[in-house]
Amino acid sequence: MVDLESRREGDRIVVLLDPGQPIELGDLSESFSALARMYGRHYRPHGETAPKLYVTKLETGSILMEIAPYVQMLGQAVQPIDAVVIVADFTNRIWRGIKAFSGSPSDPVRLEPPSEDDARDIREFVKPLLGKKGAELGIKHARYRKTDGEKETVVEYDFDETELNRAAINIDAALSDDAPLLDAPNVTPDHQIKREVMLFMDQANRSPGKEKGRTGDKGVIPSISDKPLPVWFRRSFVTDLKGQMTKDANPMTSTFVVDVQVQSVAGEPKGYIVIAVHDAIPGE
Repeated sequence: MVDLESRREGDRIVVLLDPGQPIELGDLSESFSALARMYGRHYRPHGETAPKLYVTKLETGSILMEIAPYVQMLGQAVQPIDAVVIVADFTNRIWRGIKAFSGSPSDPVRLEPPSEDDARDIREFVKPLLGKKGAELGIKHARYRKTDGEKETVVEYDFDETELNRAAINIDAALSDDAPLLDAPNVTPDHQIKREVMLFMDQANRSPGKEKGRTGDKGVIPSISDKPLPVWFRRSFVTDLKGQMTKDANPMTSTFVVDVQVQSVAGEPKGYIVIAVHDAIPGE
């Protein structure tokens, strides 16, 4: 890190990582490394080496970090002429990459997904926040004014716990062996993923939910099929989605609002993989 306290002007990328609990040091280091890799891929004008990103301010508790591009000239770190463009473009690139995977089906605009490399690094970047209750990510393009040194916000993006978890699940699905290429307009075909549908359990055993193999869990999703079909549960950063779903609700009398990946043969649904749980509505 270089001493930039005397340079309190110019544009910054402000990143807030708030997991609501301590972060393991290795996860934090890998998160920052993923951000640096993503930056390095996208800013190389005319084949030149990209201006390096420097941390100009770091606060603990929740991690609040200010980042700015600088180049070395005559032994000093100075912002490049196009620093405003670099900060604006990279801040937007991070937001668009996460939003492409975290967006709700009701969003009026669906963003095109980033490259596979970007998707992997976005997954690594948000990893310290995944599965953490109340977690929050904030990304801001901020500007320090030369006149009085005050900071103003140019644009700000925020993601909550649900959006971050949804993004990670969708990235995992998109990077799986049977997923289409990420440069295609749609990451996952609409017929495979159904979001915020009602699931009624027809049969449920006491053991944790299985991701594959024989399962004792069966359920009905009326909007897809009126037949009870096998139900599996995606395992990634959330260790037991079934446990999360049934913790405070009787599985046989409750209604569950879930995202599922539909398993089909010749167009006919044969089973569901629960990939996210939005709500559990207890029944009488």
